Amino acid sequence: MSMLTFEGQQFAGAKNIVEKLAGLPFQRVVHKVSTCDAQPGGPQQSILVTVTGQLLIDEETQPQFFSQTFHLYPEANSFFVYNDVFRLVLGM
Repeated sequence: MSMLTFEGQQFAGAKNIVEKLAGLPFQRVVHKVSTCDAQPGGPQQSILVTVTGQLLIDEETQPQFFSQTFHLYPEANSFFVYNDVFRLVLGM
């Protein structure tokens, strides 16, 4: 079962994850990726990815820094997000 941890709150299963993401209080987010690192995630040929960067939300002019780690699992000829951990980096 897929899981999202967003700012310390956990959401399990696709339905709960979609509800959380759809309910976020903004309309537009622009990502500026600073780093992206990936490595093999284990014997199931999964991939572990960590991304850091900045977000511009709606009409904000000051970016917010973020860190996101997700675990991709193979499925047919593609991948799906098995785990996703997202955190704003506050105080920078």
